[in-house]
Amino acid sequence: MITPDVGDLTGKRFAVYLRRSPGEKGSTKNQLSRIVRGIDSLERATGMKIDRRIVGKDIDKKKRFNAKKDLVKEGDIFNEGEGASGFKIESRPVFNELVRRVREGMYDGIVVESFDRISRDYGGLAYFGLPLWREDGKIFLGFNGEYLNDDLANEFLLGVTSSAASLTKAQEIEKSKKGRADAIDIGFIKAGRPEFIGSGTKAAGLDYREAYRLMKLNGENRDGNLIRPSDVAKAVGKTSKDGTGDNKWASAWYQKMKEYERLGVLESWLSAYEAFNAYIIALEGYPSVKWKNDKGVANIKKYTAGFFAYPAGIKVEQSKEYVEFPNVSKLDLDILAELEDPRDYPNRMFKVRRIKTIPPNLSEVQTQGRSRATRKN
Repeated sequence: MITPDVGDLTGKRFAVYLRRSPGEKGSTKNQLSRIVRGIDSLERATGMKIDRRIVGKDIDKKKRFNAKKDLVKEGDIFNEGEGASGFKIESRPVFNELVRRVREGMYDGIVVESFDRISRDYGGLAYFGLPLWREDGKIFLGFNGEYLNDDLANEFLLGVTSSAASLTKAQEIEKSKKGRADAIDIGFIKAGRPEFIGSGTKAAGLDYREAYRLMKLNGENRDGNLIRPSDVAKAVGKTSKDGTGDNKWASAWYQKMKEYERLGVLESWLSAYEAFNAYIIALEGYPSVKWKNDKGVANIKKYTAGFFAYPAGIKVEQSKEYVEFPNVSKLDLDILAELEDPRDYPNRMFKVRRIKTIPPNLSEVQTQGRSRATRKN
């Protein structure tokens, strides 16, 4: 809402800024839908239409962000997208472009859902917002009733609320870090895993050992890529909708299993995968039902997630450390299934190793997707 005590806004032109912090639920598209009525009321108050076209990141997430193209677009809604920190303003290209346009006189002010969309701390708001407000007369509005005006008490109140928001977000970040650390300690990490029996995929229970045998039989080209990947995929039942072999799957898994073999963990990984499938089959129930509802299966799935995703260890991007998960092929799954905490496994055989000094020249299968993407760019 636009509070009446903001003053006369007639003829003022505003830009709308959208941002979601890392770890926050929802999206900037949800955020925009929440403030549509506020934008309508701002148009009535100013008598000026707000161009609903988006500058910055694609709000539907269908196109990858391209700064050269997306920051020169026309429109009055500036979308920073998801994962943009409320503390690191200078690393936000969309906000910086908005500030540039405001300084050049294209807008009389910036409107946001709440001031913590601009910054999670008062220092950030002061650095970017106060000079534009005090020296250039620009207007800052929040649809939650916040605004900057000449009332020092109002400025002080914003300082208090911004500091509170900063503290709350900092506490959320610390809580998230602790949650990730605790999860890793019990062998869990969010990542891809093989298609176990009962996992619900079309190729559930796929024979990776046979697939790799066929891959090696086909061989690779001079670039180290699998020859005729579609043939291998079709032979093991990994097909596309048109019935042809999924060559993308075969090519990717060839590279992955080839690296597992080079790193000396392939046999352990295959043996563990086969043991988990055998455990599910031994339950004598329809696999997909057991997968979803059996507590033992759920326990094993959780405690072994890290190993099945990164059997050779992983550089954890968030904590900047190297982690090695317990070798599942050496564990008794019947015991693991009954444990509320896998660290209670007899003789301390379930122990996650954390190494602060990250080994050099890690393979791609030892780094998280985000880390690989960063390295390529």
